[in-house]
Amino acid sequence: MRYLLIEDEVLAAEKLQAFMTRYQPEARMVAQLSSVAQVLAFFQAPEPLDLIVADVELTDGQVFHALERLQLPCPVLFSTAYDQYWMQVFQYQAVDYLLKPYTYSRFTEAMSNLEQRRLQQPFHHKAGFKKRFLIRQNQQLLVLPVEQVWLIQAAGGALVATDLQARQHVLQETNLSELEAQLDPQQFFRLNRSDLIHIDAVTRIEPYTKDSLAVFCAGSKEALLTSKTRTAAFRRWLNQ
Repeated sequence: MRYLLIEDEVLAAEKLQAFMTRYQPEARMVAQLSSVAQVLAFFQAPEPLDLIVADVELTDGQVFHALERLQLPCPVLFSTAYDQYWMQVFQYQAVDYLLKPYTYSRFTEAMSNLEQRRLQQPFHHKAGFKKRFLIRQNQQLLVLPVEQVWLIQAAGGALVATDLQARQHVLQETNLSELEAQLDPQQFFRLNRSDLIHIDAVTRIEPYTKDSLAVFCAGSKEALLTSKTRTAAFRRWLNQ
């Protein structure tokens, strides 16, 4: 296993490394980072990873400020002394939430969750990107090809896909970050926490604030807004 450790507390980092070595002696820590800036710099030229272990509060802010700007390559195991983030972390492919101080037994439980998740849904894209959705309609299952979807939105605890005919479909998938990881990043982009858009859906872009853009889509009168941390990445995505 190759893992990235994002932790700014020395003792916490040493404890995690000791637990990881005890659990899987052949595990290799690729790097230890302690700030949002270091995380963003690391992913400019990332190495292959199987797991990210991340604290939430870093020296220059919350790790979310980095993660929301990245295409995460693998699951994230969060380790923090604060319990108020446990709902928020599951937007970022969270496999578990370790509340400090945690025991080795609790750590092994989290790693077992990781193994079970890998068996159920691999994160690596060796088999290709997602090609279709299964939509439940009454007592039937309908097939919705991915190329017919131009917008996926998180709303009311569900994911809703809008197709080329502006029809909306409730997806069986429920986690937007996990779904994002299954889709071709050249075709789909995460504008903010709730909106995932297809490149062909974009019809017009206008400045909205200093750090955000208004994105207009085919078949929709209302604009979608880029989050300020995603605007620069959105511009790069459009120009690739």
